[in-house]
Amino acid sequence: MALDMLQLLSTLGTLLLGLGITIALICGYTYLATLIPFQINARTRPDSKAQAQLAHSPPLIPYIVPGLGSTITFSNQNIGTYWTWLQSQAARYGQDAFAILLAGTKTNFIFSEAGISAVFKSRQLSRAKLDQQLGVNVLGMSKEDAVKAFPYDVDEKEKSTTARIHSEHLLSSSAVNALTGTFMETFRARLGSDARLGEGLEVDLYEWLWEQVFNSSTTALCGSTLLEMFPDFGRDYRTWEDNMLGMLFGTPRLFARTAYAARDATVQKLEAWLQAGYDQPLKDSEDPEWEPNFGARVMRKRHAFYQQQDLSLHAQAGFDLIFLAGILSNATPATGWLLLHILSPTSSPSDFRSRIMHELNSCHRQDGSVDIPALTRLPLLNSAFHEVLRLYVDLLVVRQVDSSVALGSHYVRQGEQVMAPTWMTHRNPAFFEKPEVFDPERFLAKDAETGKLGYSVTGLGGKYFPFGGGHYMCPGRTFAKQEVLGTVAVLLLNFDVTFVGFTGRRGGKHGFPGIKKNYAGNQVVGIEGDMRVRIRKRRTRS
Repeated sequence: MALDMLQLLSTLGTLLLGLGITIALICGYTYLATLIPFQINARTRPDSKAQAQLAHSPPLIPYIVPGLGSTITFSNQNIGTYWTWLQSQAARYGQDAFAILLAGTKTNFIFSEAGISAVFKSRQLSRAKLDQQLGVNVLGMSKEDAVKAFPYDVDEKEKSTTARIHSEHLLSSSAVNALTGTFMETFRARLGSDARLGEGLEVDLYEWLWEQVFNSSTTALCGSTLLEMFPDFGRDYRTWEDNMLGMLFGTPRLFARTAYAARDATVQKLEAWLQAGYDQPLKDSEDPEWEPNFGARVMRKRHAFYQQQDLSLHAQAGFDLIFLAGILSNATPATGWLLLHILSPTSSPSDFRSRIMHELNSCHRQDGSVDIPALTRLPLLNSAFHEVLRLYVDLLVVRQVDSSVALGSHYVRQGEQVMAPTWMTHRNPAFFEKPEVFDPERFLAKDAETGKLGYSVTGLGGKYFPFGGGHYMCPGRTFAKQEVLGTVAVLLLNFDVTFVGFTGRRGGKHGFPGIKKNYAGNQVVGIEGDMRVRIRKRRTRS
């Protein structure tokens, strides 16, 4: 019996050894088979100016696992690590585009200025399949509903589209000003109703701020009924938001139960809210800018689109969830980063905060409100806002290649993917001096004729694109900016905010908060750590 067992173990060991050798041979062959063409392609230099202008396929980075390719290394959640490595390869080989095999699909990373500009203009690139994947994986839609929600054909003149809805009811001056006005009114009311702020309240700034901004933004967009029905809505939403990219990449439910549970709970709450709103329809003659059941007019117009597309209530809730995320998930951390830099005693220049306060005071009205149009013209504040976006946006502009096309000097084939990473351009020393440093004056500019100080991001093209570009440019960008600047202004003009110390993980210089771990492409990066401050309502205006 013992001898039989030894023979069995020996046979099993031989099989495992053989399997290991086979896997090693396959991986070794795969690496060599991808390394050699990479070296040839990456080191090839055009020998004439005419050849230099010809488009060629980006070099495919070698890998060892067939099918999986570079998926594991790309999935590194230490934000910036992969991009830093890729930047070193770009410098080593003199390339401004590379390709990787990502979950079986050849994915082209393009980070040349001309290439990115071409991505935004190309009609051979689209996003419908990717959006449908988001609908199924991240929002819990059925495949049928995902196709209805994100249709290929968006040019039907007789039908409404989300692009036209956003153009008219989110990007127009009247619409965005109305939305900002509701947000500011709600935000001021929330702060004014907290009696503790009268005597002074010590808080972790970003943790406290997140709740104030989230509730105010949600009320401005969705009305007051949603949070009245579900006061804990933000808790589930935040868990889902933190894990959104993992679900997009297809992380199985078994390994992300908390994330999927939060998604399901959030969607269920939105379903109940939608049904309650549909049960109390407005009269045909009514079309207010805001009402308590469905909030801003843009939400009601989106709901009409849902009905047009015959979406299930479950899919409608998921579609509302991603719309909320597009507005909230970037503006809130952007506000946090901006306030952290303004209030930190380690910020440079040393008079940064006092100069910001000087600008803000020029927009402060007698009733404590803020002149938003004037706020959006303040040179230093707006320069600092754009510097936050330059330094802390990790956006991946993702497109599918519907037909083979040259994007600048980069040739991509039908069926491949294109990704334009902001990290590679926003932190490129050829585009921005000392790119790893937060410089609030970076975008300041003097008018050549008047000599007046202002700010400018014009002419940066494919170097700087925090809101994406082209047809799919973020429709909430104007509201997001006004929301960020308005929040900063209300807080700093009406409250004394005193620095106490940094808390949590100290990932940055001098204990300044660091970047929260996540997958690449999570837009405005999360904040790891916090700043302890004391907030007290001002009794008199300074």
